[in-house]
Amino acid sequence: MTRFLLDTHAVIHWQIGTAMPPALADELDVASRSGRVLVSTGALWEIALLARKGRIELDDVSSWKNELLAATGVKLAIPQVDDMIASVALPQHHRDPFDRLFIAQAQALHAVLVSRDAVFAAYDVETRWA
Repeated sequence: MTRFLLDTHAVIHWQIGTAMPPALADELDVASRSGRVLVSTGALWEIALLARKGRIELDDVSSWKNELLAATGVKLAIPQVDDMIASVALPQHHRDPFDRLFIAQAQALHAVLVSRDAVFAAYDVETRWA
Protein backbone atom coordinates (compact mmCIF):
# COMPACT_ATOMS: atom_id res chain seq x y z
CA MET A 1 0.00 0.00 0.00
CA THR A 2 1.26 3.44 -0.92
CA ARG A 3 2.75 5.67 1.75
CA PHE A 4 2.86 9.42 1.27
CA LEU A 5 5.34 11.98 2.61
CA LEU A 6 3.92 15.49 2.52
CA ASP A 7 5.92 18.56 1.56
CA THR A 8 5.41 21.52 3.91
CA HIS A 9 2.84 23.30 1.76
CA ALA A 10 1.06 19.99 1.14
CA VAL A 11 0.49 19.55 4.88
CA ILE A 12 -0.95 23.05 5.12
CA HIS A 13 -3.16 22.81 2.03
CA TRP A 14 -4.43 19.35 2.95
CA GLN A 15 -5.43 20.51 6.41
CA ILE A 16 -7.06 23.81 5.43
CA GLY A 17 -8.64 22.39 2.29
CA THR A 18 -7.21 24.76 -0.31
CA ALA A 19 -5.19 24.42 -3.51
CA MET A 20 -4.86 20.64 -3.36
CA PRO A 21 -6.84 18.64 -5.90
CA PRO A 22 -9.92 17.21 -4.10
CA ALA A 23 -9.26 13.65 -5.29
CA LEU A 24 -5.75 13.76 -3.81
CA ALA A 25 -7.05 15.24 -0.54
CA ASP A 26 -9.60 12.41 -0.34
CA GLU A 27 -6.88 9.83 -1.03
CA LEU A 28 -4.75 11.32 1.77
CA ASP A 29 -7.74 11.27 4.12
CA VAL A 30 -8.16 7.53 3.52
CA ALA A 31 -4.42 6.82 3.69
CA SER A 32 -4.02 8.80 6.92
CA ARG A 33 -6.59 6.62 8.67
CA SER A 34 -4.31 3.64 8.14
CA GLY A 35 -1.11 5.48 9.11
CA ARG A 36 0.20 5.81 5.56
CA VAL A 37 0.56 9.62 5.56
CA LEU A 38 3.89 10.85 6.87
CA VAL A 39 4.95 14.36 7.78
CA SER A 40 8.60 15.11 8.30
CA THR A 41 9.43 16.83 11.54
CA GLY A 42 11.40 19.14 9.24
CA ALA A 43 8.10 20.28 7.71
CA LEU A 44 6.84 21.22 11.17
CA TRP A 45 10.05 23.16 11.78
CA GLU A 46 9.57 24.94 8.45
CA ILE A 47 5.93 25.74 9.35
CA ALA A 48 7.11 27.26 12.64
CA LEU A 49 9.65 29.39 10.74
CA LEU A 50 7.00 30.54 8.25
CA ALA A 51 4.63 31.45 11.08
CA ARG A 52 7.37 33.36 12.87
CA LYS A 53 8.12 35.33 9.69
CA GLY A 54 4.42 36.08 9.20
CA ARG A 55 4.28 34.17 5.89
CA ILE A 56 1.48 31.99 7.24
CA GLU A 57 -1.05 32.87 9.89
CA LEU A 58 -0.71 30.36 12.67
CA ASP A 59 -0.53 31.53 16.27
CA ASP A 60 0.42 28.29 18.01
CA VAL A 61 2.27 25.79 15.84
CA SER A 62 2.58 23.28 18.66
CA SER A 63 -1.19 23.19 19.24
CA TRP A 64 -1.80 23.00 15.48
CA LYS A 65 0.60 20.03 15.27
CA ASN A 66 -1.13 18.31 18.18
CA GLU A 67 -4.54 18.81 16.57
CA LEU A 68 -3.22 17.47 13.25
CA LEU A 69 -1.90 14.32 14.90
CA ALA A 70 -5.06 13.82 17.00
CA ALA A 71 -7.46 14.35 14.08
CA THR A 72 -5.65 12.13 11.58
CA GLY A 73 -3.51 9.03 11.51
CA VAL A 74 -0.52 11.07 10.37
CA LYS A 75 2.81 9.64 11.45
CA LEU A 76 5.85 11.81 12.05
CA ALA A 77 8.92 11.01 9.96
CA ILE A 78 11.97 11.93 11.96
CA PRO A 79 14.98 12.62 9.72
CA GLN A 80 17.84 10.23 10.30
CA VAL A 81 21.49 11.20 9.97
CA ASP A 82 21.69 9.19 6.76
CA ASP A 83 18.73 11.18 5.36
CA MET A 84 20.56 14.41 6.10
CA ILE A 85 23.75 13.16 4.47
CA ALA A 86 21.83 11.85 1.46
CA SER A 87 20.09 15.22 1.05
CA VAL A 88 23.46 16.92 0.65
CA ALA A 89 24.59 14.34 -1.90
CA LEU A 90 21.55 14.90 -4.17
CA PRO A 91 22.11 16.64 -7.52
CA GLN A 92 21.89 20.43 -7.25
CA HIS A 93 18.61 20.80 -9.18
CA HIS A 94 17.03 22.36 -6.11
CA ARG A 95 18.78 24.21 -3.30
CA ASP A 96 16.07 24.42 -0.61
CA PRO A 97 17.48 22.33 2.27
CA PHE A 98 14.04 21.35 3.57
CA ASP A 99 12.91 20.12 0.16
CA ARG A 100 16.17 18.23 -0.33
CA LEU A 101 15.63 16.55 3.05
CA PHE A 102 12.07 15.58 2.08
CA ILE A 103 13.37 14.04 -1.16
CA ALA A 104 15.95 11.99 0.76
CA GLN A 105 13.35 10.93 3.33
CA ALA A 106 10.84 9.92 0.67
CA GLN A 107 13.53 7.83 -1.03
CA ALA A 108 14.55 6.13 2.24
CA LEU A 109 10.94 5.50 3.29
CA HIS A 110 9.83 4.37 -0.17
CA ALA A 111 7.08 6.98 -0.01
CA VAL A 112 5.42 9.10 -2.66
CA LEU A 113 6.36 12.75 -2.15
CA VAL A 114 3.27 14.97 -2.25
CA SER A 115 4.11 18.44 -3.51
CA ARG A 116 3.16 20.95 -6.12
CA ASP A 117 6.86 21.72 -6.64
CA ALA A 118 7.61 20.49 -10.17
CA VAL A 119 11.40 20.46 -9.62
CA PHE A 120 11.04 17.23 -7.63
CA ALA A 121 10.50 15.42 -10.94
CA ALA A 122 14.22 15.96 -11.61
CA TYR A 123 15.01 13.55 -8.76
CA ASP A 124 14.63 9.81 -8.38
CA VAL A 125 11.47 10.06 -6.28
CA GLU A 126 7.84 9.38 -7.12
CA THR A 127 5.71 12.49 -6.75
CA ARG A 128 2.04 13.41 -6.81
CA TRP A 129 0.36 16.74 -7.55
CA ALA A 130 3.09 18.66 -9.42
